[in-house]
Amino acid sequence: MLKLRNSIRKTWAAALVVTFCLAAQSAELRIGFKAEVTSADPHVQNGQNRNVWIHVYDALVAQDENLRPIPSLATSWKAVGTSGWEFKLRPGVKFHDGTPLTAEDVKFSLERAKGLTGPRTYRSYLRDLDSVQITDATTVLVKTKSPSPTLPDNLSLIAIVSRLAARDATEESFAKAATALGTGPYKFQEWLHGQRVVLARNDAYWGGKEPWEKVSFNFIPKDPARASALLANAVDVIDGAPSALKERFAASGNIDVASTTSYMMNYLWMDRERDVSPYVTGTDGQPLSKNPFHDLRVRQAVNLAINRDAITRNVMKGDGVPAGQYVPAGFFGHVTSLLPPKADIAQARKLLAEAGYPKGFQLALHCSNDRYPNDAKVCEAVGQMLSQAGIKAEVNTLPFAVFQSRSLTGGKNGEPEFSMGMLGIGAVTGDSLEPLMTVSATHDKKRGTGANNRSRYSSKELDAMVDKASSLFREKEREEVQQAAAKVAIADVAIVPLQFLTAAWASRKGITVKPRADGFTLATGIRPGPAVPKK
Repeated sequence: MLKLRNSIRKTWAAALVVTFCLAAQSAELRIGFKAEVTSADPHVQNGQNRNVWIHVYDALVAQDENLRPIPSLATSWKAVGTSGWEFKLRPGVKFHDGTPLTAEDVKFSLERAKGLTGPRTYRSYLRDLDSVQITDATTVLVKTKSPSPTLPDNLSLIAIVSRLAARDATEESFAKAATALGTGPYKFQEWLHGQRVVLARNDAYWGGKEPWEKVSFNFIPKDPARASALLANAVDVIDGAPSALKERFAASGNIDVASTTSYMMNYLWMDRERDVSPYVTGTDGQPLSKNPFHDLRVRQAVNLAINRDAITRNVMKGDGVPAGQYVPAGFFGHVTSLLPPKADIAQARKLLAEAGYPKGFQLALHCSNDRYPNDAKVCEAVGQMLSQAGIKAEVNTLPFAVFQSRSLTGGKNGEPEFSMGMLGIGAVTGDSLEPLMTVSATHDKKRGTGANNRSRYSSKELDAMVDKASSLFREKEREEVQQAAAKVAIADVAIVPLQFLTAAWASRKGITVKPRADGFTLATGIRPGPAVPKK
């Protein structure tokens, strides 16, 4: 009997310990966050800022883990003709101060987001928006200047704020709880610049009560420091968990890692505008009389010179996957048959010889060194691979702020400066139309296309496809057109896709993280409980 009593006591004690741990675990979720929040205004564009403020503010449309649109403040939406979208609002939603969400708040928020000026706005995603009309208490009609089939996707980026609280607000005002009123699952509590953001649970959230009473985003920019904080139990989850730390995590026995292919693609562009490209010379160091990148065979040689498998295996250490197109699998517009080409140095040399460069030529390859994971190392690897194929590459890496400016407008006449460079592009809305239009459609400010087309590549066939896709509301037909456009661009080597970056998280055992293609660390996708066993 005594042994039985002792056994019962031990069982109860163990149960109490588990209960206490789960209760403590549920009290606060501590996130080690790589990037620092730079603004509290949810209409100031910055991906990492949005990662945090998406907890406080809802949008009309939300995004699932593959960035496809799902209902949020709008329960449904439909196209009205070819120049508008009707959104039905979710009834009974309230802001954090208890005031009800109205159609007026939606109208105010969309107009405010479009009306902000400067480089850090969402204006490019609202370029089609003409007006916002209130049909009735639960219906909003968004009129567009032209057919805009991707408008619901774009509106997933726009936070809905309280018009009463934000009517006269400045960017700085949103750092105060009185202005930072959303309808999201968490309320703004504190922002200590350079240190952390603290959010408190919204118990009246329309989507149900979250398990975490408090969520803190603690800014720890260095990867080893974030890993150390996790191992020391100072945080529960970290983002940006590179594969180089996997062994360290595995050795602890207390850390789980989750990852997925992200929307961010690194790619090369080549100067297609100038007849003589400034950073390209012959093997003797003298300027070439013509730009070799005008020849498809040279572009194909560049494409075949790159050993993507070696880059993702040896340089990225698993933090990337080879890319052969604009968006990864699972995204709208992905083409199953567009596989990353296998490196073929012999064929690359043959193509160069056929194009009139049997001895190759020389060029300067420009890249950033502080923007993407291992960007300088990837650039060095690409330079070596090009050199092996006969294109002797001098690698120049720059801080992104300098690289960005010079690569856009650093040329003699304000055109892009470099002959070849490496950059990143992400389908923020999970749709290939945006990168196709931004990176490979003809650079045309009036049409709003090719804003990041640094090569100045131009194809009437591709432009026609992008224009057609931009006006198609039947998704199956639109996706087919975008897939065809991607095939045209890749066949013409408009860009050279290199890799899709991997988004990874590490967490204490007993916490599960749902990976997202945008790399966002959402408390709403983090749950107490054992990890799901891998199949």
